[in-house]
Amino acid sequence: MSDQLSAQRLLWLLRNDAVRNYRSWLVVSGTVALVALAVSLLSAWDGDVGTGFYDVVFIAVLFGWGTLATSEAFADLHGRGTNTAFLLLPASALEKTAARLALYTVGLFLYLLVFTTVLSFVLEGINAVLLDVRRDVFSPLDRTAWSIAPHYLVVQGLFFLGAAWFRKVRFVKTVGAVVGIWLALVAIAFGIALSFGSGEMFFDGGPGPGFFESLEWVGGVATIAYYGVLPPFCWFVAWLRVTEAQVSHGI
Repeated sequence: MSDQLSAQRLLWLLRNDAVRNYRSWLVVSGTVALVALAVSLLSAWDGDVGTGFYDVVFIAVLFGWGTLATSEAFADLHGRGTNTAFLLLPASALEKTAARLALYTVGLFLYLLVFTTVLSFVLEGINAVLLDVRRDVFSPLDRTAWSIAPHYLVVQGLFFLGAAWFRKVRFVKTVGAVVGIWLALVAIAFGIALSFGSGEMFFDGGPGPGFFESLEWVGGVATIAYYGVLPPFCWFVAWLRVTEAQVSHGI
């Protein structure tokens, strides 16, 4: 596996990607901090200092910024002036994919934990000085933050695949593809329900208890597919896409 996956090359790629993105991360962080400061002061001025403010900030930024940033994870792969540099990086397609995946999953999540914690202390210090009120600060060990992590992995996986698959307008196209697939699944489920509920069973008081008992396994399978299958599948297909790009360019 040394030819395809080397810890040294992977760390080098992570460092390279972090250096390439740190300015944009700082700009977004500053913008989030200013918006959070304005909302914090206005709500504290109105006497609204209940718990959960920073949980909302963390979740909103994680899914808002996280999906937007992830959708641009392979922007240099698709750019006319940057794709050659990306493809010629002395690393395998697996390492390039794994580095971007680590940055926008583990890296971004941990960064936002630290960022939101520091931000909460700063903003509540300002509230205490200016308005003599103070909320509970954010904790990186907060249960809400970690309970939302599996859902972020699912959503991030979809946008990570979209980043590798679509050449332009990646965020919008990914949203459109997800909505289209969801509508198709709903239509299929509705059709299956109609087929099971047709005839007298559908019009005569609905399906009996045995019908619903026979479908209890669906929820378990759906949960496993949602958390355990969908993200790895998206990551795997994204890797195949990067591999295809390298092969098609003779690399």
